[in-house]
Amino acid sequence: MILDAFLSKFSQFLMQMVTDEVGMLLGIPGQIEKLGETVRDIQCVLADAERKQSNNRTTERWLMQLKDVMYDADDVIDLCQIKAKERLAGSSSHSRCGFPLLSCFRNPFFAHEIGSKIKEINLRLEGIAKRRADLGLTESPIIPRVNSIISRKTDHLIVVDDIVGEQIEEDTEMLVSWLTEEEKGVRENVCVVAILGMGGIGKSTLAKKIFNDRRIEDEFQLKIWVCVSKEVKGEEVLKCVILEAGEEPANTNERSVLVPKVESLMKGKKFFLILDDVWDESRAVWDGLLRAPMSRGAHGSRLLVTTRDERVANGMRATKSHRVEKLSDEDGWSLLIKQVLISKN
Repeated sequence: MILDAFLSKFSQFLMQMVTDEVGMLLGIPGQIEKLGETVRDIQCVLADAERKQSNNRTTERWLMQLKDVMYDADDVIDLCQIKAKERLAGSSSHSRCGFPLLSCFRNPFFAHEIGSKIKEINLRLEGIAKRRADLGLTESPIIPRVNSIISRKTDHLIVVDDIVGEQIEEDTEMLVSWLTEEEKGVRENVCVVAILGMGGIGKSTLAKKIFNDRRIEDEFQLKIWVCVSKEVKGEEVLKCVILEAGEEPANTNERSVLVPKVESLMKGKKFFLILDDVWDESRAVWDGLLRAPMSRGAHGSRLLVTTRDERVANGMRATKSHRVEKLSDEDGWSLLIKQVLISKN
């Protein structure tokens, strides 16, 4: 059962890595997905191996080798959690939304270290997985476990060391202008603007810079940041909106209670809402849940959505969209130098 827990924890960690698309940052594109498949292959025969180990020394040694690898894998998870906490401490603020996996790989030395460890774990697990047929192990269905890894969450707090170059300043200027200017010929109280781009390219960083801009502060009565992500519960989003609006949400998951509360908090107020990391699967959070109560806000309210999928922007009827491009060679070099100096200090 201990091995099953280790494998489940590591599998969830890998799923989070795939969601955050960190393979390129670690220098191991495609290997995380491959490793996840290997872990699932082993999980399928684990129950049979544990039943047979008392009567089969070879199977017992196979399990011991697997245990050694999983201890090393657990160390990798611990390293990432420690690094993430260090980054939060360095930003002089604390996130309420879980540990920011993506941010801890901004350090090139740390990313290389973790990438090398994952590559080594992958090779060792592949060798272990190949031997399962020789041992005559039969597959059993994997029983889902409670998720022990916090899914990717973001907040509006800025890590200054992640910001380099003129492009993000120019993008901020343009988007703040879009968000604060009067939209002519628009009847809706809430206009939608979208930031597009691949995972890890800096959409959330740009959104944070906009959220904390003084002009946004001066223009809107309420500022609300909600991380949506791929798997999201509507009740959690409603409670987050209520909390960000300055009130404690009721101790209930009943939408019949939460939706009217959101409506009353927004009514007549000019607000700025950011929905960060919206996927096509989670777009219904706006269309089927938030759009109606948020439409009671004052004319001129704005929704800024960040997404990897252009279909999300189109489906949410964004009036304007901006695509974040990769850093220029010069800005990429500046970011690398900055992270090297930080790691030395």
